[in-house]
Amino acid sequence: MTRDKFYFGMLVLIFMAIIIWTSYAMDNDEKEEEYYRISIIVNDSNNDRWIALRQGLEQAAKDCNADLNYVSTGKLTSAGEEIALINRELENGAQGIIVQMVSSEDNVLQMIETAVKPAMILLESDVRPENQYGLAGPDNREIGQAVADAIKQDFDKEIDGKRIGILYGNHNRLSMQQRLQGLKEGLEDVPVEIVWEHSHGESIDEVDQEQFEQLEAVDIYIALENDETERMVDFILSETGSEEEEEENLYLYGVGYSEKAVYYLDKGVIKTLVVPNEFNLGYQSMRSVVNQLKYHLDKAEDSQVDYLVIDRVNMYDEENQKVLFPIVQ
Repeated sequence: MTRDKFYFGMLVLIFMAIIIWTSYAMDNDEKEEEYYRISIIVNDSNNDRWIALRQGLEQAAKDCNADLNYVSTGKLTSAGEEIALINRELENGAQGIIVQMVSSEDNVLQMIETAVKPAMILLESDVRPENQYGLAGPDNREIGQAVADAIKQDFDKEIDGKRIGILYGNHNRLSMQQRLQGLKEGLEDVPVEIVWEHSHGESIDEVDQEQFEQLEAVDIYIALENDETERMVDFILSETGSEEEEEENLYLYGVGYSEKAVYYLDKGVIKTLVVPNEFNLGYQSMRSVVNQLKYHLDKAEDSQVDYLVIDRVNMYDEENQKVLFPIVQ
């Protein structure tokens, strides 16, 4: 009996030791679980064009144990202004930065004032100084070519002699240059005339009378960035005086995501909208930055996201709805 009590006591002690060790391990794991502080800097951060991007960032932050700081910004007018924001976030303890650079100059990011290279993803950029930082975005030349393909498909043999006006974003960004290049390459094999093209900063209200008349003369309007697509919508509405009916004589092909752009696609003011998958852009960017910090990688992984070509016919397809309205999925 004494021996049985001894063995029983030893068994109880073993079980107690296992329970204590398990509890300690679980507590220790919880203490060791690290949250990574990531700051997001984009131009005009409260613009609704960033809704899907922000949803993707927030979802990835939950999945990756990241503490997301979505920096409030207005219209960023210079690279120096943006670099100051990056430096401020690093001083305040950010371990990683996801940023949409307003300039694609090679030496801009050398201005970051930190002794340790931060984990960083550059959104919609194709310039990476000394291969230091990861990139995330769509293939911009393909986006321009997709716009050209939509135009050729809609007009087919009736495209001969059509006059085109192009409005594109910040010409200092390589992504805009590539979209314009892809568009022009896509239109090389058709007899169209590009009457005018305007870049960021040349709003329709600021052009002179002669240019204004040229804007009125073109058959096809093209906008290669969300803000420019919205601006062209406003111009077309001012010409037609109504948004209730599709205007058969005005054709607008745009790139963008915002609620306004989608609304006027549904109304028929925009014939076709090329929509980058910005939910995936946000999600993949966050995962890349966190993985760089977590696994001590030299740089965040590059991420190329897809895009959709959407018109009034296919905009309510299930897959297109997931991209246009990710919040309600």
